Amino acid sequence: MRKQLFTILVLMCTALLLTACFKNGESIDAGKKIAQAENNTVKENGFGQKQPNNTNDANRVEDIFHDLNFDYKTNRLVLSDLKTNAELESITLDKNSFAKNIMKWDQGYAVEVLLADKPVQVKQSSGLEIISTPQKVNGKLVRIYNEKLKLQKEIDLTQALPKELIENEPFTAISNDGSKIVWANIMNLYLYDIDSGELSTVFDDTNNQVIFEKIVFTQDNNKVVFFGSQADHAEGELSYGIIELGAKKITVHTEKQYQGSDIQISDRYASITDVINPVNNTSSGKVLIVDVQTGEASLMKVDGTESTMARVTEDGKYLIAVNQEDEINYRIRQYKLKTGDMVKEEKFKPVKQESKALRIDPSINPAVYNLIVFAGSEYYFLSFVSEE
Repeated sequence: MRKQLFTILVLMCTALLLTACFKNGESIDAGKKIAQAENNTVKENGFGQKQPNNTNDANRVEDIFHDLNFDYKTNRLVLSDLKTNAELESITLDKNSFAKNIMKWDQGYAVEVLLADKPVQVKQSSGLEIISTPQKVNGKLVRIYNEKLKLQKEIDLTQALPKELIENEPFTAISNDGSKIVWANIMNLYLYDIDSGELSTVFDDTNNQVIFEKIVFTQDNNKVVFFGSQADHAEGELSYGIIELGAKKITVHTEKQYQGSDIQISDRYASITDVINPVNNTSSGKVLIVDVQTGEASLMKVDGTESTMARVTEDGKYLIAVNQEDEINYRIRQYKLKTGDMVKEEKFKPVKQESKALRIDPSINPAVYNLIVFAGSEYYFLSFVSEE
């Protein structure tokens, strides 16, 4: 019963966000100029670089601005261009199936499709969309798509996966090369090799005490960074670290009074960010750092709510952190990872109405990071060039 109530609450919040995001059709001239300028930059020089000749590189530049979501109302996978706010491609699923997890990998997307006994129900209540997923799930597929949403492979995992991974809502991640999938359900961690079809148990409650909440592959595809909790630890204490999949080795660190929200991976480091406390509108001011090569942990102290949106640069030298100062103003700072010294600060005011920072992503140019902001019914990309 508690799980059902929690699921309904999450769906209500999601519905509220989607309603706010996509039903407001107001046009913002200033934002359109920014978006058009970004489009011109990408077309002309790929964020300061010559247009790549390699087709895969060109697809990666284009794919930075694409996003795949599932529309429960129409039962469709929808690939959108965030710069133009246009629908690029869509796929309608069978009426008794729905997409649960959408995972990004280097050359496209992996989508978990659940096979149910009846369709998803979408109802309107007090101006909100209430999404009710079927209680009985009979099977699970994984569909591998390329960056254009063309189906590359479909895998029926109904018989291969344990019952708990079919009926429950496990956390999942796909490797960057699209060769492996991991599922985490409570203390259990499973690894599936897509090419061989082999499923193996990495951890269970006999050799692991962490209750997993989020998992992400490292760039070498051989390790997983995680955070979660432990039943015998104090309430509000975060357990986090790294798992070596081949050796089945887990390294665990803890941080008191820390609520993890996201994991960002660079070549050498993983950064874990927290959430804003809704009571006092503050955060911890700490970003947790994991060395993905050694498993060692450290933390960076940052300013204000920068601890809720930050990532280590691809070269492993700096931390890029975002602070939303108010409804329309943003500040991005660059810190030296070793010393914590600030080396650059830049302020942005993308539009003259309430907006929300969604994430900060690297571009194909390793010195450029894009802050993605949503306002009205449009997305905006603010480019921050890191100092060398």
